[in-house]
Amino acid sequence: MYSLKRVVPAVLAFMMAATPAISEAVRYSLWAKEGEAQYIAALTFKEVLEELSDGAFEVTIYPGNQLGTPKEMLEQLALNTTQIEASGDPGLVEIENLALPYLMNGIENYLAVLNSDIGKQWNEELIDTTGVRLIGILPRSPRQISANVPINSMADLEGLKIRVPERDYYVKSFLAFGAKPTPMAFAEVYSGLQTGVVDGQENPIETIWAMKFFEVQESVAMVDYIEKPAWVKISEMFWQSLSEEEKGWFIEAQRASEAKVNELLEAQQKELIAQLEAAGVLITYPDKALFREATEAVREELGIETWGEELYREIVAIGREAF
Repeated sequence: MYSLKRVVPAVLAFMMAATPAISEAVRYSLWAKEGEAQYIAALTFKEVLEELSDGAFEVTIYPGNQLGTPKEMLEQLALNTTQIEASGDPGLVEIENLALPYLMNGIENYLAVLNSDIGKQWNEELIDTTGVRLIGILPRSPRQISANVPINSMADLEGLKIRVPERDYYVKSFLAFGAKPTPMAFAEVYSGLQTGVVDGQENPIETIWAMKFFEVQESVAMVDYIEKPAWVKISEMFWQSLSEEEKGWFIEAQRASEAKVNELLEAQQKELIAQLEAAGVLITYPDKALFREATEAVREELGIETWGEELYREIVAIGREAF
């Protein structure tokens, strides 16, 4: 006769081995659309995390702001209904204003600030006030200006209605350029350009292409007036539920996604400029020094207002470093 003491444990062991482990769902909200370098980077995040965790985490990516606006996403992260989000809104003005016009020479300068004691302190403040933690960035190409007329110099912007996001540094920058900044919801930009409610808009090249703004614009001026990454944030509630090893997996996946964007972005920008030209869009290269000079007062005013003069000068010095 078989002993139940031997059979039952053996059956249970077999059943446990035969039953696949249940993966923990990770929802990743992303502003970028399929095909953009940052979307491909999010796929890299998914691939690396799932491989490192041996399937313990399963990432689902929601591109194109499917899950809500950046403000709504911050609320979802705080509640842990969504775990990760990448957008242009970091959730803290001290971090946000690193995007002041011509303040940062490049993405490496952002990282230098964020990895400094200054950036670490801001992250603690972000966690305390929002329940959200910054774990990295997704680089974007510099922001350019498209319009329904050629922009060969700053003077060509005089009086043009340019759609801008509802942030003071965008509005003040275009006032400094001589344009008429017009805040408008992102979802309304294409129709606004098409109907002439606005004459132009500003965005990285990949966004101009992905949103098909080139269909209703004549030119794109390469002025690089803002170097601004997307901010990758994680629910602090979710983060605290992870073991130290699991946290390491998430950070490693994030670093891999940043590297993937850097690998793709420069080549993609050149390719998209060529495609824009093939579509009949005029690409111009105005003197950026004049744009930089025109926005000096914007940097000074908002920088000192945000950080105080001493810290502002320190950030300026980091922003100008060569990497």
